[in-house]
Amino acid sequence: MPSSSDPDARLKQLEDRVAKLQRAVYYLVWRRGGFGDHCIHCGSAYPKHESRCKAAEVEDLVR
Repeated sequence: MPSSSDPDARLKQLEDRVAKLQRAVYYLVWRRGGFGDHCIHCGSAYPKHESRCKAAEVEDLVR
């Protein structure tokens, strides 16, 4: 376990946690279909998703 006084180790650990959170949100928002990824909340494909879905706002918060 890295020492809490080592800033490089703490930064690496934080970056790892953020990457895992971003991946988790991806799996909560998108499902893979035969024609690409679709939002599980609004059913829209990726390019048209942002303008009509609250899930896009959540995804933006963690990016």
